[in-house]
Amino acid sequence: MKKTILLIMIAIATVTTCYAQKWHDLTDEEKLMKLKSFRAENQKYLKDSLHMTTMQMTDLDDVNVCFLSTLDRIERYTKDEAAKDKYAQSLWDVRWAQVDAIMGADKHMKYATYLKAKLEKLEKAAKK
Repeated sequence: MKKTILLIMIAIATVTTCYAQKWHDLTDEEKLMKLKSFRAENQKYLKDSLHMTTMQMTDLDDVNVCFLSTLDRIERYTKDEAAKDKYAQSLWDVRWAQVDAIMGADKHMKYATYLKAKLEKLEKAAKK
C-alpha cells in the first residue's frame, strides 16, 4: 500500500519535473493545476478508451476519495507500522474489488497497465 502511495507521489513529482520546476517551488495554485491536468488525462482515457460512463467515473472518484481519507485515518491513528501496513493492505484489497465491480476486471487491468506505463514514462523523463 505504501508503495502505491509512494508511486503516486513520485508520479506527481515527476510530472512537475518534466516541466522543469520543482514541486516545492510551485504555488498551491500551480500544484492544483498540474494535478488537475494529470487527472484530466486519466479521465479522458477512462472515457475514450475504456468507454466508462459518467456514473462509473463518479463512482470511481467516490471510491478513491474514501480510500484516501481512510488511509489518512490509518496514518493518523495507528501507531504501529506493521498494523498500518496490515490495515492499508486490507483497504487496498477492498478498493481493488470495488474498482473491479465498477469497471470490470478486464478494464481495470487495462487501466492499471496504462497508469503503470504512464508513471514509468514520467519517471524516465524525470531522470534525464
